[in-house]
Amino acid sequence: MKRILLIVAFVTAFAFGTQADEFIRHKHLVEHVTSQGCSYCPWGDHVLELMGEMRSDIARVSIHGNQGATDVFRTFKSTALIGFLGASSMPTAAFDRTPYQGTFMQVVSAYPENQQAMAEFFSEQLDNNVTTPVLADVVIDANFNDTTRVLQLNVNGDVTSDFGAAFGSDVTLTVYLIEDSLVAQQLYGTEWIEDFVHNNVFRDALSDYKGDALKWNDEHTHYANDYNFTLKAAWRVENMSIVAFVSRNTEVYRNVINCQMLHLRDLLVQPVAGDVTGDGLVDIADVNAVINMMLGKAEQTVAGDVTGDGNVDIADVNAVINIMLGK
Repeated sequence: MKRILLIVAFVTAFAFGTQADEFIRHKHLVEHVTSQGCSYCPWGDHVLELMGEMRSDIARVSIHGNQGATDVFRTFKSTALIGFLGASSMPTAAFDRTPYQGTFMQVVSAYPENQQAMAEFFSEQLDNNVTTPVLADVVIDANFNDTTRVLQLNVNGDVTSDFGAAFGSDVTLTVYLIEDSLVAQQLYGTEWIEDFVHNNVFRDALSDYKGDALKWNDEHTHYANDYNFTLKAAWRVENMSIVAFVSRNTEVYRNVINCQMLHLRDLLVQPVAGDVTGDGLVDIADVNAVINMMLGKAEQTVAGDVTGDGNVDIADVNAVINIMLGK
């Protein structure tokens, strides 16, 4: 018996490494399957909102499909992703892609009086049922061009020396693009709510929706995958986020190893009052730009209306001069 226990201890240590070797788990991934035509989905949405209020380490992705009506947020990729996750009903969710009592996709809807208890249950589940060690880091380096709306992304990370032994090559990187604050219809019981606020809505996958192979350095100690993506004009950048995660990707195991999230609003350049030309400085060029707008020699812009009164006039010229002089 003692020899068996020693063997088990050795295999466990070899497969999962030591705690000191592991990386920090940045976020827990919650993949939420929902639909505008799903009458009980608002209850599920509220359960996950309550869960999000309880903890700040959740990256939630709401994946829309058609149920009862055509969902305006459904895409070919979201439909394929729902099939890939094996979701057969709505509202359901996967938590770090880890099964609970043999069930991968779990029902998240409950009567209002039970929603807080359900949120607490799922929160405890995240703490207790994550068996995949954190043997990989996830770092999101990004740049966004507000003019071209091109998002350049590099998702990278180091891995521990035990990574290959624990997971082999059955690991992929998945990158989602999501958007908050989308106001649209939602069926609630038997009534349609016209101004329901949909958050965390899956917009697209920059990777393959099933995940991409990791691009390794020669030593297989660091991966780095690059993505270029042009955001649609209707998408509000300040409400969008990137969710990137490394996971096992086999028929048996799909556990999320690590996950990270980046809000695109953090990439936007904050305007400088008086910087009419957009070069980051307030100088004589900005004064001239306002004068040209005032005289009709250039098209008026929001940046030229420094005082914010709706007009570009001498008051704006004086405002730029005062800013330039430190007044």
